[in-house]
Amino acid sequence: MEESALNRAEMEESALNRAETVLVQVSKILKNIPFSSNLQESINNIRSSIQSLRPPRIMVVGRTKAGKSSLINAICGLKVAQVSDLRPETGKAEWKKYQHNGVDLVEILDTRGLQEAKAPRQQDSAKNPFESIIDAIKDKYPDIILLVCKATEVHAASQEDLSICESIIQEIQKIHAHEKLSIIGVLTQCDQVAHPKANLLGDKERDERKRKNIEECVRDFYKYIQQKEGLRNYLKDVVGTCAYADYEEGDFGLILPDEDYRWNIDKLIEIMMEYTPKNRRGSLGRMAQERMTQEVQATQRSVAETIKTACVVLAGVVSANPIPGMSIAPVLVLQSFMVMYIGWLSGRDFSEETIKEFLVTGGVAVGLNAATIGLADVALKFLPGAGSVASAAASFTATQGLGDAAIAYFLKE
Repeated sequence: MEESALNRAEMEESALNRAETVLVQVSKILKNIPFSSNLQESINNIRSSIQSLRPPRIMVVGRTKAGKSSLINAICGLKVAQVSDLRPETGKAEWKKYQHNGVDLVEILDTRGLQEAKAPRQQDSAKNPFESIIDAIKDKYPDIILLVCKATEVHAASQEDLSICESIIQEIQKIHAHEKLSIIGVLTQCDQVAHPKANLLGDKERDERKRKNIEECVRDFYKYIQQKEGLRNYLKDVVGTCAYADYEEGDFGLILPDEDYRWNIDKLIEIMMEYTPKNRRGSLGRMAQERMTQEVQATQRSVAETIKTACVVLAGVVSANPIPGMSIAPVLVLQSFMVMYIGWLSGRDFSEETIKEFLVTGGVAVGLNAATIGLADVALKFLPGAGSVASAAASFTATQGLGDAAIAYFLKE
């Protein structure tokens, strides 16, 4: 790992440790406050956001040459997975973290193709794709599973593919029985559905015919998955896509602007975010920065508002401590966590560097915010009775203003 990546990881771990320490302190304070059980939700939301800082885990399963690796690249907007035009590429199924500019984007389990007729280029000690996949999911559980099928092969032995998938899901449930499972069916290469000369983005008569044919393929694939008892309860949706694009040379090459033929990838990302566990939606939206739609942006802002509210509530509760000066440090840590997390949602590092960027833009406001907390905590608490209430109100208001400013800066441009 490069030195800069190590420094980034150390800063992130340090920030997380401080946030977790504050949560422990806040939990102790809440035990001494009557009727504080409702405030536990705020702690849970922050702890959930800490857990979400790992990249999302996506498991991609489908037949050989169904376009699994191309789909991964299309979702990320980067050439993160190797693609072969002829021979199967993916060998051993293993979780791989993909980064861009040193920032973790996503963790992918790109699996061997089902019903493969030829061994993949990459080596794998497992006898078949099923064994390879099971070995990979023993330690890590996928946040979401994409069942991939070529749109033109929905009626061509896809039942056998789904039977294998059914066995895989059963094994996952045995190993990770306590986890929630979500499956999304994905039809790839929809551009090959008749009429072959029709444009997916056009509006001519033959283009409309193509769209109707794709819709029929989507309905049929959904029906086939529903027929499998071991899959139907986990199936959330089926979406048709086209993942084709040309990329710059080299690893993590960007999509060439004039060679981007992707279709419906934004809709797929929206569906993935909808059914990904709540504490993973922030990381999934962060991964999809390049395909940011209004729906994805709305989800990100919703996550940010949840964290802001949690930090505001806890900052107010902590500031109610009657001892002057005792709440300054934990409140500032809560606020720092809030700003770093909102910045992280937008694609920044979860580190003090993100706060520094924010300070450059809103330094005066942030400085006044800190001064407000210090003044309220020290001066107001010398007032009998009402001092703690006034301090809590000041901290509440200051934290809320800071959160609003961070959301406006990082997520609303």
